[in-house]
Parts: sequence; structure tokens; C-alpha cells
Amino acid sequence: MPIKNSIIIQEQYNKLLDLFRSHKKGFIAFSGGIDSSLVAKAAFDVLGDNAVAITVDSDLVAKRDLNYAHKSAASIGITHKVIRADLLNITDIAENSPLRCYHCKKNIIKSINLFPLFDGSHIDDSDSRPGMKAIKGAGVISPLALAGFGKEMIGQVAKFLNLMSADRPSNSCLATRISTCQPLTATKLSMVEVIEDIMFKAGVSWCRARMDELSLTIEYGSNPLLPEIEIANKLIITIPELSSMRVRFLRRA
Repeated sequence: MPIKNSIIIQEQYNKLLDLFRSHKKGFIAFSGGIDSSLVAKAAFDVLGDNAVAITVDSDLVAKRDLNYAHKSAASIGITHKVIRADLLNITDIAENSPLRCYHCKKNIIKSINLFPLFDGSHIDDSDSRPGMKAIKGAGVISPLALAGFGKEMIGQVAKFLNLMSADRPSNSCLATRISTCQPLTATKLSMVEVIEDIMFKAGVSWCRARMDELSLTIEYGSNPLLPEIEIANKLIITIPELSSMRVRFLRRA
């Protein structure tokens, strides 16, 4: 990276660091992804052991993502704590309405119940999204947004800092794979997790297994090591319920 660019990126990162200097402690809502990892890194650089990354584990979180969060926090050096929340027991979430994300974020913040709480929202996140409304209504601090960071700047700074998550594809919870207004169950979410695990083991770079009552669409990036027909057979052997569903593969860049 040219020296001039490095100086500019360091100056941008300094703006982020400055937002933590007025705090004696800080808790970061932490997924291990690039956004929350950058916030956790900045908090740790300023607050040291008084910064704690908090991950909420539930049936909506894939085990591989929880494991990644552990590794990402360890690479930063920040203390990492996991809180278990039974989100499927909350009707407003299990019903999977268009407001699910609002109720989910609201209850995640309630489960953490530690303040000041920082998250990874940034200026490219739409204020109209239900989840954003929950964040703003709960008094969560979004330092990336306050520092004027969007996706491009986050990516540049994350690479400058050699964050583990810098090149990791964006991700979302398992609930996003189930069609809106179709109830969420532990069984459905577990099926999605197993399907995606099989795809990752087949060598794809990212995967989304989108499911409704009659069909399954597996979106993925990069060529798998096995032909799609072989993967489909393996999926049906592992999850017999898929034999009655329409299964299609959709490769995306």
C-alpha cells in the first residue's frame, strides 16, 4: 500500500479510536464479521482489558459462525464472552414476520444488558431497516457510523490492520434463510445449518440455503469440489426430508 494511502487510512482509524477515549469501558455486540471486528479492534486498542466482545448464541446462529467469532476475538486479543438466548421462545421472533429483525435485535440487546454497548452499524446501513430502529431505540452506540465509515472505508481499514475478518464474505443469521411469515423452528434452522455446512465442506467460498415449505434454493460462490448432482444426493441422504422438496443450485459471483 502506498505511504500516502497508509497515512490517510491511519487518520481515518484515529477518528474511530477517538470515539472510545471518553469511555472507561465498552461492550461490543460481536459477530466476528468485518464490521464488529473493526469496532472491537478500536475498542481494544483504546480500552484494553476494559473492552469486552459479547456474542449472543441462539438457534439462529450457526455453530461455525460462533466458532469463527471465538477465533476472530482471539486474533484481536479482546476478551470474548458468549451469552445464550432462547430467541425462538419469543413469539414475535418465531412468527418470522417482516418485523422479526426488530424484535430479534431488541431482545439481543436485552440479553446483553451491558452498557455502553457498541455495534458495527455504519453509514451504508439503511435507517429504515427494522433492526436499525431497534438499535437506535435502545441507546446503542454505532462508532463506525459516527466516524463516517461506510463499507468501502471499513474494508480498507480492516485490511490495513490485517484483521482476520477483512476478506470474509458478509453473513447473516440462519433466520434470513427462511421465507418471511413462515414460522421459525429449531428443526428448520438446523436443516439450513447442515445444508450450508455440507456446501462449505464441498469447497464453496460462501453459501445461503434459502428454504420455504416446498423448495430449497442453494446460492453459493466459487466452484465446489463435487458436481452439484453429487452434492444433492449427499444432502438427501443426510436430510431425507429434502427428497420431497424442489432443490436447485444457483451459483453467484
